[in-house]
Amino acid sequence: MADKKTCFIICAIDKPDSEERNWADFVRNNIIEPVVTDCGYEKPMRSDDPDTGLLMVEIIEQMFEADLVVADLTYYEPNVFFELGIRHCAQKPVIHLIKAGEEVPFDIEENKAIFLDRDYEKVMSAKLEIKQRIEAIRKKPTQFHSQVQQYMQLKQLELFKKSQTGKDQPMFGILQTLLHSSNLQTGMLSKLHKELVEKPKQPPYQRLYRRRPKSTLLTGELGKTLSQKPSHEDEQKQ
Repeated sequence: MADKKTCFIICAIDKPDSEERNWADFVRNNIIEPVVTDCGYEKPMRSDDPDTGLLMVEIIEQMFEADLVVADLTYYEPNVFFELGIRHCAQKPVIHLIKAGEEVPFDIEENKAIFLDRDYEKVMSAKLEIKQRIEAIRKKPTQFHSQVQQYMQLKQLELFKKSQTGKDQPMFGILQTLLHSSNLQTGMLSKLHKELVEKPKQPPYQRLYRRRPKSTLLTGELGKTLSQKPSHEDEQKQ
């Protein structure tokens, strides 16, 4: 039997018994978890789960590796948007949620967030919308709406147009150009993964601090001049 897919939730959490924590628990327990587990995913993880760990690098790793990310934008928590930006760069499926009455920031409003409420009928409506999004992701897992994806597509189109400037340019050259644009996208994601996930996991560099001799604190002619003792003739001149 194939392993179940993973799901990670990013949201404002705050301290226990806070308004943010109560909302996050309500959304997770009553909306997200019932839907995603019914759709065949594992129980969704969150940054405050014991298995997740406290290191930011482990959360960032989830932005790259999780099969599905559900982002609740309620309360406009900066960390949520930081992690969401990384997920967009990874160009992997993400479903946007927000509490009814709050506005989706203009730069991601095209992503069509699902509005949430504690009202029973609206809870059921939100669950249905999430399920529909998951079904759409299953049909076209690589075709989800992202401004980063739009940029990469425009970049590919730009390179393709440049390849058409010469009428006699062979098709081989056009294919090379398109391949380069694809490698550009892959390279960007690879570098981002290395900087944010791989490097922080490496053991810290052990520097050896050694005290240099006083005579080597200054180098060059100035150092030689100051380190030399005055001669007998110099003492007489003084």
